[in-house]
Amino acid sequence: MFVDRIVRSLRSLQWKLTLSYTAVTVGSLLFVVLILGFLLFSKVLIPLDILNTVLSPKAWIQVVANNTPPTWGYLLSQKPIDTRLVSMMLRSGDLQITSFDLFRIGDLQLRLRTASQGSVILVDPDGILLGSSDQNLVTDNEIGLPLDLEILPGLEKPLKTALSGEIDPDRLFVTIEPNESFYFAIPYLDELDQDVLGVGIIYFESLPTENDIPANILALLSRSVLILLLAAGLIGTVFGALTARGMVNRLQRVSQVTDAWSQGDFSEFIKDPVGDEISQLAERLNNMAEQLQQFLKRSQEMAVSEERNRLARDLHDSAKQEALAASFHLGTALTLFERDSDDAKNHLIEADNLVDSVRRELTDLIHELRPPSMNGARFDETLNEYVIEWAHQTGSGASLNVDGFVDLSLEIKQAIYRIMQEALANVARHSSADHVDIVLNFREKSVEFSIIDDGLGFDTQQQYNGMGLDSMRERAQTLKGDFSIESESGQGTVISVVFPIE
Repeated sequence: MFVDRIVRSLRSLQWKLTLSYTAVTVGSLLFVVLILGFLLFSKVLIPLDILNTVLSPKAWIQVVANNTPPTWGYLLSQKPIDTRLVSMMLRSGDLQITSFDLFRIGDLQLRLRTASQGSVILVDPDGILLGSSDQNLVTDNEIGLPLDLEILPGLEKPLKTALSGEIDPDRLFVTIEPNESFYFAIPYLDELDQDVLGVGIIYFESLPTENDIPANILALLSRSVLILLLAAGLIGTVFGALTARGMVNRLQRVSQVTDAWSQGDFSEFIKDPVGDEISQLAERLNNMAEQLQQFLKRSQEMAVSEERNRLARDLHDSAKQEALAASFHLGTALTLFERDSDDAKNHLIEADNLVDSVRRELTDLIHELRPPSMNGARFDETLNEYVIEWAHQTGSGASLNVDGFVDLSLEIKQAIYRIMQEALANVARHSSADHVDIVLNFREKSVEFSIIDDGLGFDTQQQYNGMGLDSMRERAQTLKGDFSIESESGQGTVISVVFPIE
């Protein structure tokens, strides 16, 4: 459960944007570090072509001789030689091979230098150890004793050559492993270059060459740069979270307002003054909402106008004509009242029947305008109440047969109720039926509704001026229902509609 919650959170837009910011920040910094590390190390490490051609034994000895400080000559000429000072000076320095100036601002100068892993051993003219920079190679307990010639392979010959004052590089230089480890002996002479004051043995265990660039970059990344990457990742995550949160809030605002629009509430519009693509989308959605609002308003006006026209036609075709006929009968009755009271009474009876018919027509229209609530009692009970009332008003027989029960949607309920109203109104006006059967069958994926009368029937191929049949067919098609009429003269009428349900 906890893992699923984390996975769902990571799939959200906010976390995707946050992690993308973090990845871009760390990736960019890592790329810059790799490029700069390669450029810097390629400047300060020894190129392999120079190592194999330029840095010959003679060049190595010449470089060390030129960089030997004058203090060594002074120190070695003292009697007795201060071995503690010699050891201190040997261990305070390192074997710098190359250097590279990055930049300089005023007195601030940044320089990179290459230091090799190596050792320096110093002996006097008699081969007595004076000091060493590496305790692992020669310990302090051996100072003042003859140097052990077994510490380096083949040390006897180059040491003897250096103690004799010779400076032949080929005799002073010994290679242990090519381009990796070697050593050479170099004599320190007095100012007249006649007497040997001492001999230095310089031993390189590993040269920093171009082959070491990956290892150096890895070492750089594994130390301070790793902390820098973590810090950059944290900053990127915080920045990404804040940025993503603002973006997600803006999108949620768009979603909330559009949800209100979908429910017909256009009281609010999207306010996003940032000016980016989301703001442009919000502006277009606002324009769409305004157009939709205007369209709905026009549709409502058209629907109201159509309903008014339909009511006007229904009143004109039925109630008005019957009221006019009733008025004629009343006028005739008034004229004949004193001369022929029986005939006047007949006209009054006809007028009363016409007024009752007008009442029924107006009742039907009122039911159409204000149908009963579909959310209270069961739907079949609502239909049955209307059927009983209609039968009582018209004097015709009517029955409702229901098979099964499914809770229908409000739209389907209203459509069935309206179709039944219109159909029963047509039966009362035109069919002269003695009995009407209303059948409601609930199926697994559909509901079937039928109205069957035993009236006069009519020719379904003939065109009629009324809108009742078209209105019923449109109501059914709006909800993807199938509407059908079967009728013949003298055979009654069957109106059926089938609505799909889920």
